[in-house]
Amino acid sequence: MRYPSDQKARAKDAILQAGAKALRTNGFNGIGVDALAASAGVTSGAFYSNFSNKEALLEQVIETCLGEPFIDSESGSLAERQQRLKEWLAMYISADHRADPASGCVMPTLSADVARSNPQIRATYERRMLALVDKMSNVLDGEGPDRKRRAWSIIALMIGAIAISRAMPDGEAADQALDAALQAATALIAPK
Repeated sequence: MRYPSDQKARAKDAILQAGAKALRTNGFNGIGVDALAASAGVTSGAFYSNFSNKEALLEQVIETCLGEPFIDSESGSLAERQQRLKEWLAMYISADHRADPASGCVMPTLSADVARSNPQIRATYERRMLALVDKMSNVLDGEGPDRKRRAWSIIALMIGAIAISRAMPDGEAADQALDAALQAATALIAPK
C-alpha cells in the first residue's frame, strides 16, 4: 500500500501538537511515551519513528511553541503595536488562560521541566526566549537596554502570574494575582 508523500510530516505534526497539549497538562514526568502516542492517535512505534525519545519531543515543543503566537511586532506605529500588546497581555494574563493549560502557553507549564532537562533543550529554550524578548522589546519605547529590561519584566510577570494563579484554587486570590500582574505588565509598556 502506498502512503501519501506528506504522511510522515503530518504524523509528526499530529504527535507534536497532541504532545504539546499533553505535556502542558501533565508535565514532562507526568506522562509516558505510550500515553503521548495515544494522545496523538498513533502507536508508540510511530512516535519513535518521528522522535528519538520524549526529550526530543520536549525540545521540538519548545522550539515550535515558545513565544508563539505573539503579536505582529513589526508593522504599524509604535502606539498601534503597544495597543496590540496591551490587548494580547489582557488575553494572556487572564482567568481563561489560567483555566486552560492544555491550549495555553508552554512557558508557565514547562519552564520547570526545561530547567531539569538536558543542556540542548535548555539552549533551545534560551534561544526562543531571547527571540521573544527581542520581539517584545520592539513594541516598547525608550532606549535599547531599558526596553530589554522591561521586556524581561513583562515576560516574568506573564509566566509568574499564570503559574501562581494555577497553583491556587480558583477564586479571589488567584484573580488578584492575575489582575496585579496585568496592571504591572501594562504599566511597563510605556512608562511615564
